[in-house]
Amino acid sequence: MIQPQKSKRFQQLLAWYVTHQLKRHFYRVWIDDCRSSMHPPSGHLMLANHSSWWDGLMVFYLNQTIINEDSYAMMSQKGMEDYPFFKKLGAFSVNPYSPKDLVVSLKFAERCLQENKTVWIFPQGKEEHLEKRPISFMSGPGYLYERNPDITITMVTFYYTFRHDQRPELFIRISDVEENVDDPSSRAERTELLRHLLERKVDEMKEDIIQEDLSKFNLVLKGFPTVSEWLDFWRRKK
Repeated sequence: MIQPQKSKRFQQLLAWYVTHQLKRHFYRVWIDDCRSSMHPPSGHLMLANHSSWWDGLMVFYLNQTIINEDSYAMMSQKGMEDYPFFKKLGAFSVNPYSPKDLVVSLKFAERCLQENKTVWIFPQGKEEHLEKRPISFMSGPGYLYERNPDITITMVTFYYTFRHDQRPELFIRISDVEENVDDPSSRAERTELLRHLLERKVDEMKEDIIQEDLSKFNLVLKGFPTVSEWLDFWRRKK
């Protein structure tokens, strides 16, 4: 397992760079943070859907701007080998094709949770198309909750879409897990419950966007002016 090597200085530099890149590539970034508790007293497991290369950077951005917790993120072995700088952000590797390595990574995640830290996991294990159903869901989160039932679980859903402008927009919803994850009698049932819940939350957010209902979202980042906005500006000047 590739261990995290957090660097506060590097995180400060990257925070500026990521914000600049988001303004370049997105027209707007919106967030609906509907959690009942902003800073849970126990270990915190954050589960997010995974459909884009941007997701890893968005986890970092969210933790810097919204979550503000001592966070660590599980990332694929190949991803960390391709982008080793992620270990400076708190990422640690997982190799799902090696049962031995997988156990080591889950044990590290469990240790973080027991120390009241925050662990981010993409349960799909890899990027999948945003509209793929059913979404994949690995058993790691169910394993961690089964062994640590006092932790808090939060769902984070990302939805990338073009609406009315030149560049895409990103919608993010951060929400509690309402269902009682203790109810299922087996890890497989618990995993299926979490999978269904994450899928449902993505679909509910998608429906809000399709219906143009942005009443629950707050604008957190506005991108640089688009070509159409510059053209409108010069047209008004004439």
